[in-house]
Amino acid sequence: MNAYPRSAPSRRLAPWIVALGGLAGCGGESPGTPEPPLPRLPLAADSLTVSGLSSGGYMAVQFHVAHSSTVQGAGVLAAGPYLCAEGSMRHALGRCMQADEEIPTERLLESTSVLALHEQIDPIAGLADDRVWIFHGGADIVVRKPVVDALETYYRALVDPAQVLRTGHPQAGHTFPAREGGVGPCFASDSPFVGECGIDGARQLLEHLYGGLAADAAPRDSGLVEFEQRPYAEAAGSAAFAERGWLYVPAGCEAGAAGPCRLHVVFHGCKQGPGFVGDTFVRRAGYLSVAEANRIVLLFPQVERSFQPLNPNGCWDWWGYEGEAYATHDGPQIRAVRAMVDDLMGGAGAAD
Repeated sequence: MNAYPRSAPSRRLAPWIVALGGLAGCGGESPGTPEPPLPRLPLAADSLTVSGLSSGGYMAVQFHVAHSSTVQGAGVLAAGPYLCAEGSMRHALGRCMQADEEIPTERLLESTSVLALHEQIDPIAGLADDRVWIFHGGADIVVRKPVVDALETYYRALVDPAQVLRTGHPQAGHTFPAREGGVGPCFASDSPFVGECGIDGARQLLEHLYGGLAADAAPRDSGLVEFEQRPYAEAAGSAAFAERGWLYVPAGCEAGAAGPCRLHVVFHGCKQGPGFVGDTFVRRAGYLSVAEANRIVLLFPQVERSFQPLNPNGCWDWWGYEGEAYATHDGPQIRAVRAMVDDLMGGAGAAD
């Protein structure tokens, strides 16, 4: 049972997804070839950005750095730099959360360069003109300030410093800051990690990543749909994904529409996936109303708790529980989400 009731049912496999055949597929490249669970949408090729809170923040950084030739920017809340844990759970729980020892940022930068030289991630030059938005709550007891300081130092070494914006809230705990409609107090650091802080974190990060945005519009219930994640997870060799993820498609961004629209990927935090909070984070963090008004398609991939691999809190893999390649092109979760993005954008054939 979900920890929180759904405020309104999202459509499961909307007609345009069902029409694509899901796993059964008909009318693909050849008879019997399954169609992808996600449709191609009219998305601009240079529009992809990412964001996330906590483990989702670490995943957003990993996806950004690994695919910097495609990703144009990242919004990161309560997380540290790329490779922070260096494949160690001890480091993940210690220096990368509680800041019990200094994070070796220079070494992480060197390791990033080595991975790029070996083509395990995109060339670091792809980061130079990207935009980065960083948030940390002053009352966050889960991820301490020096961790986020290290993230800022890391990004400022690779990205034009003028494009890096650091912000925060003195009373915010380990939470996603919402202007109103949050389901917990701003200072709280517990489920569902969406706090009523009087600031619109989703709008702030999207506005920094994309520039000036129109005023919010009421999200459409019909715009939020569930899609099957298993084909992506199985193809990528990941056992961590939930059965379904969510996709929000604003009016005018449906398959076959003129477009172009933009694509933003949102990574939830630990204990913030469907088995813990249902769709509370998806609906209440503030992304949907900004997206509806500004032609931004939102992809909400979901991981779930598991014990094989060991991931009891439903976190994204930022320390290596699904293998040592977790932060590179070959990381199972990065591969799965990249395949979702490619289906939505039509691979290299995204809209101009």
